[in-house]
Amino acid sequence: MIDLQKVARGADVFLDLAGVVIGSLMLVIGVETYRDGGSMGWPIAGSVLLLINLWVASRRFVRRGRSTPSP
Repeated sequence: MIDLQKVARGADVFLDLAGVVIGSLMLVIGVETYRDGGSMGWPIAGSVLLLINLWVASRRFVRRGRSTPSP
C-alpha cells in the first residue's frame, strides 16, 4: 500500500527546493535582461522571489532540525 503522507512530505520538500532553484534562475535571467537594456523590475522580482523561497525553505529545515520532546 502507498503511504500518502510520505509521498506528500517528499513532494513538499521537493517543491520548496525547486522554488529556490527557480528564484535563482529568475534572478540570473533578470540581471542578464537588465544588462541588455531591459526593465529593472526583472532583477527586483527575481531577488524577491529568491528571498521568499529561501525563507520558506529555511523555516522548513529549522523546524525539521528541532528535536521532538519525548514523553
